[in-house]
Amino acid sequence: MHPLSIPCIAMALVNFCVGFFYLYLSVKRPQIREYLPFTFLCFSFGFYDVFAAGLYNSSSVPDGVFWQRLQLDAGIAIYICWTWFVSVFTRQKGNRIIQFSIAWLSAVFLILLFVSPELSLTAANPAVKNIELSNFPRITYYEGEVGLVYQVEILSAAIINGYLFYLLVRNYRETRDKPLLLILASQIIYYIVMANDTLVAMQVYSFIYISEYSFFFLVLAMAYTLLDRFVNVSTALEELTVNLDRKVNERTMEIEALNEHLKHLADRDGLTGAYNRRFFDEYFEIEVRRAMNFLDHKARLGPGRESDMNFGLAMIDIDRFKNINDTCGHLAGDSVLQQVVEIIAKNIFSRDVLFRYGGDEFALLLTKTTGSGILQAAEKIRREIEEHVFDFDPEHECRHVTISMGLVVFDEVLHKESREILNSADGRLLRAKSHGRNRIIHNDDA
Repeated sequence: MHPLSIPCIAMALVNFCVGFFYLYLSVKRPQIREYLPFTFLCFSFGFYDVFAAGLYNSSSVPDGVFWQRLQLDAGIAIYICWTWFVSVFTRQKGNRIIQFSIAWLSAVFLILLFVSPELSLTAANPAVKNIELSNFPRITYYEGEVGLVYQVEILSAAIINGYLFYLLVRNYRETRDKPLLLILASQIIYYIVMANDTLVAMQVYSFIYISEYSFFFLVLAMAYTLLDRFVNVSTALEELTVNLDRKVNERTMEIEALNEHLKHLADRDGLTGAYNRRFFDEYFEIEVRRAMNFLDHKARLGPGRESDMNFGLAMIDIDRFKNINDTCGHLAGDSVLQQVVEIIAKNIFSRDVLFRYGGDEFALLLTKTTGSGILQAAEKIRREIEEHVFDFDPEHECRHVTISMGLVVFDEVLHKESREILNSADGRLLRAKSHGRNRIIHNDDA
């Protein structure tokens, strides 16, 4: 193997590896359209390097012409893929010059399949070049005479490359994308190298062909530029994702706060702030089931021990509230309702729940308390409301307000439905009002 074919094989392997890598990316990220033409361009460069290694190892004119033809054909593939890549890279969709260039080079390639060797590449007039340079092994290029069609192809490629260079320069002026300067520099090096190879082919002076090296640098420059764009896009996407996550979290918190506020409005009475009747219907069913589940296992408690997981339902009604509205006005009545709720709220635990059941009627659930504790809490509320001085309105004298209460402790109504429990509390409330008001009825013997 000729020593100079070794770097050609090495560059071919690199080109193939880069090509397969970007083929994988083009499958995973088809929206990045530059990856696919760059993939084929890398493969074209890789085959060109392989054919260059074959030319270095040729030992006769027929062998050399064989590899020379493959190199020239790979060159056409390179120019087609390069034109395709630049058109996508510089966003030249619909550019008629680009479309014509690709069509023209493709037509030249097809013509080369059918024309005679005299018009493409012939060994009839061989050009054997013996290159001897200091510090380089002796090289012999076995080549044939390049025909008219290949000459047209080489001239066309030079013109098309000039136009592509113009597109890249214009794109740089528009984007100021610094990595693009590497591609432009590699293009300039390519023109210098092609000038060298042309002069060597014409035997103006003796030197080696170095186009394969310029192609390698071009691949590295393009790969770096694409990678830089990918990193920039990924970074921008990551920042966008972080900002989006932050905005989503902020919006989620706003929505949760709004939902909480709406739930508060939906579950609360607008005047007093107590929970409303709808919420009572839902919550009471849950509390009844909870207490029932616990009391089903009450036998596990020691004998004579009172359950501290009991609950009491108190139905509360403000005595003669209609008279307050009729005498002092509805604003005074509203003030009484608000003050009654404030007094009750100050005398219950956070686990207890107060509901405005309707009008001047309230429902109070006292939970996780013994039966005697429930009765004591209810009596304290009744007494404090009785002793409180209600200021209805500056135009009216201060008045005292009392409440009547019907109280049911769940131990009494075990295994009854929630509606039956509610009816029991309502019945006791009616007896409290009929027995003179300002009192609590907590059993059916009163």
